[in-house]
Amino acid sequence: MKELLNLMLAERKSLVRGFFVAFLLVLPFTLLPAVIREGFSAYVVQQRLPNSLLYSALVAAAFILLALLNNYERLLHKKRLFDMPAFAALDFYGGLEGINSIIKEISTYLIGKMGNYYFKVEIHNPKSQNLRVDVTPMIDFRHDATMADRLMEELKLQENLYLSRFLYLTEEQLQDQELLRNELMKLSDDLKSLGAKPLEININDLMSSI
Repeated sequence: MKELLNLMLAERKSLVRGFFVAFLLVLPFTLLPAVIREGFSAYVVQQRLPNSLLYSALVAAAFILLALLNNYERLLHKKRLFDMPAFAALDFYGGLEGINSIIKEISTYLIGKMGNYYFKVEIHNPKSQNLRVDVTPMIDFRHDATMADRLMEELKLQENLYLSRFLYLTEEQLQDQELLRNELMKLSDDLKSLGAKPLEININDLMSSI
């Protein structure tokens, strides 16, 4: 319950915005039956408006509550997975994305350094039997326009906003604390051998902005 309250506090701006957006979208539909039945007029709208405002507020509140609980459930699933040995052994920092956004869902990720590179690690489909773990190296492409194409061709990285490697893992595999460490160390070595320049990151500034 404490975590849910903390989530509500962190998300209060988007909750308020989402409530008003949902309220305004629902309101016309609550007026529609009376308008169809009795015809459109200021009198009909005025008579129907108090009930319509109440119904719209209740529907908007229910929508926001369901969205909040869905986000909370997803965060709990991801937290449980991030506590498993394969992730815990990385000793990375944790962060949140999507705070105060009514478009993006809240998502957790890990970020830290392995070898010469910082990596961002995310989980997709946390309820699936085969989890998709996205491993994204922080690379500076500004001085080599061809590097992204080389990495996609030689290391089979895939473009998903950033260049990432997709790992499909089961919870049983995540019990192996060396699994992701070995994967990230090998990827770091491969990136270095290809001359990929690490992106300069001040982890303290990054974490203070999360």
